[in-house]
Amino acid sequence: MCPPVSTPRRFYYRTLKPRNRFIGNCLPIDTMVESGPDRGATPIVGNILLVAVVLVVAVLLVVLSFTFLERTGTPTADAKFEYEQTAAGIEMKPVALGTDVAVQLNGREVATFDADSAGQRTLIPTAPGDRITVVSEDGDRSVLVTKEIDDRSEIGDFIAYYTFEGSGGTVTDQSGNGNDGTLESDGASGPTSAGCGLSFDGSDDHVLVEDISSPVDVEEFTIAITYVQQGSGSDDGIVQLVEHTWSGNEWFLENSDGNPYRIDYAVEFPSETVSSGTSYSYGERHTVVGTYDGSEYALYVDGSPVASDTFSRPVDMGDMRFGRDFESNSQYFEGLICESRLYYSAFDDEEVERLTTAMS
Repeated sequence: MCPPVSTPRRFYYRTLKPRNRFIGNCLPIDTMVESGPDRGATPIVGNILLVAVVLVVAVLLVVLSFTFLERTGTPTADAKFEYEQTAAGIEMKPVALGTDVAVQLNGREVATFDADSAGQRTLIPTAPGDRITVVSEDGDRSVLVTKEIDDRSEIGDFIAYYTFEGSGGTVTDQSGNGNDGTLESDGASGPTSAGCGLSFDGSDDHVLVEDISSPVDVEEFTIAITYVQQGSGSDDGIVQLVEHTWSGNEWFLENSDGNPYRIDYAVEFPSETVSSGTSYSYGERHTVVGTYDGSEYALYVDGSPVASDTFSRPVDMGDMRFGRDFESNSQYFEGLICESRLYYSAFDDEEVERLTTAMS
């Protein structure tokens, strides 16, 4: 006897297909496990959608990360340098670089390194208070290294260093050696601040530095000065940039011959003088460097050697004057003196070029 057909029991599980059961020779009875409401399907669909969203977001983040790295360069945790003191400043040697970089000194670019230049050295003519910044040369110009120069072991062989930013009647020696100068004038208050160092009127302004001291005995030197000549001064076109005297001896840098003018460098006047061509004009900014190693002296203008000669003599420290001659009350400079540096070492061509870049 076949069992009676009864109403299927309802179970709310996951949906299954109907299954046929056979009892003897009886017709199959559909044993249904019916679907309940869609409460079981909803979590599955939600989980699938959540996984899809997470995958899409992950892909986008990866794409954006690679795009950022391509635009800004590899992160630069490996931008590392070693530093070594020299007569003219410090040498930088990259130990590891992840990208091409530029080296700035007080915001001015003075050197570059390629990403594959690890081990190569370059001179940075540092002075007290300077700031070295290394930036990437990609479009982002990321700052990779910042170094403050505040230690004697990180600067050159300074005797004196002037930025001509004096307070009151004093021009402070920034080298820390105490060789401060005095603003002087034969009839007024002396040179005035001009944004670029001091402005000299060409009639009676000058700066006097007396009894210069050096950390070591001086046997050679380098003198550098950045200026803008604006007129002929008080002595028919001869103007004194800087002059140093000791025990009846002297060396100096001066301009002469009007406009355009030439630049003279003497380690003993008048017999031991070298000169540039008459090719510089009023209103131009120039950096002039004189070196002397005890036997050879050389004149550089804007980083390029222009004249040299040989002459042997001992040197020493004494008094120094900016903007006026020592021997006579004349040869006053007319224009701006922006910066001057005096070292107890004689620089070579490369050192002069780097120094000029820093001072220009």
